[in-house]
Amino acid sequence: MSESIFYKGRGTPEMYDDLMDFMNYVFGFNGDGSDFKKLLPKCYNKEYDPCYNNYVVTENGKLRAAIGAYDYDLSVGGEILKTRGIGNVAVHPYFRSMGYMKDCMRMALGDMIADGVDFSLLGGQRQRYQHFGFEQAGAQYVVSVDRGNLRRAFEDVPLPEYELRDVTGSDEELIGKMHALHSARDYRMIRPREDFFNIACSWRSNVTAILKDGEFRGYFTGGLHELTLIDPAELTDVVRNYVKQRGDVSIDVPAWETETVGALRTFGGGISYGNSEMFNILNYRHVTETLLKFKASRETLGDGELTLFIHGFAGDERFRIAVKNNEVTVEPSAAGDALELDHLEAISFLAGIFSLKREALPVAIRSWFPLPLFVDTADHV
Repeated sequence: MSESIFYKGRGTPEMYDDLMDFMNYVFGFNGDGSDFKKLLPKCYNKEYDPCYNNYVVTENGKLRAAIGAYDYDLSVGGEILKTRGIGNVAVHPYFRSMGYMKDCMRMALGDMIADGVDFSLLGGQRQRYQHFGFEQAGAQYVVSVDRGNLRRAFEDVPLPEYELRDVTGSDEELIGKMHALHSARDYRMIRPREDFFNIACSWRSNVTAILKDGEFRGYFTGGLHELTLIDPAELTDVVRNYVKQRGDVSIDVPAWETETVGALRTFGGGISYGNSEMFNILNYRHVTETLLKFKASRETLGDGELTLFIHGFAGDERFRIAVKNNEVTVEPSAAGDALELDHLEAISFLAGIFSLKREALPVAIRSWFPLPLFVDTADHV
């Protein structure tokens, strides 16, 4: 019997049809109603080159494993963080426990480090992906609102009517307005105008324009994800209209959007606080500096200094953080006492909702954390 010929690397254009069939098969999709191209057109439509964005293992030309790695740039107060999300982790069921997933993950993460990616994110089982440097982080609140909440909170308050209009890819004028509004946000993934709709409808979500008296007032995706309004004062009326027209809802809000959380709590029901996703921070100093400066632009931080020595997934980093009069500096530091953290500890310490080592710090320094790390659902892969 001839020896098997293996290929391990990025996919090639001629693999496209086989790759789509392979992933649909592994995930139990039928290729029609359930299909990767319909689930995430921003990643799997042919023009986005999903083959190049997948690391694959083939044996004698047959796909055995594939893992996607997709680039986005996160704009935070005008500063860019390079991100690369992991998706479609697929291993043929007959060839599991042979190390092929590990091979693909190592290739993907090795290229992220070489390419200067600041952080990666994915969804999945925590202990499984901790082996590859991912940990839960990204503080968010989730507020539930139902008809009973609103009936009691607004018993005698008239409801101004808003139209919630689901848009299609042909609604160029409304999509243009949505894109312009999204682009004005000071914390957002950069979405090209021509790709905006394909991104916004990720995960088979409706993309909905909010209109009042025929005038565009904002938009959201799915069940009030990414709710973005021209005038934040209209939040309450929009949520009331959503629940009346479409039913009960749970709204996820980045933890730093305290005014939004406060408004929702005036009439909402349950509230929870947790991590939003799993992240792998590959450039700690840049991520810390960018996110802490953004946090300082929205709230007052305590004065203090802290030097961290992090044994990161991409290598050791040692840097000093200082805050004085709400001015943030983050600089490399070669000497002196430092708080030493391993990689997973560091993700929780900087951007998770809980860290035992963080709790031991002075209260002024604890005010710096968690860093505002968050990615909208439509930008997940």
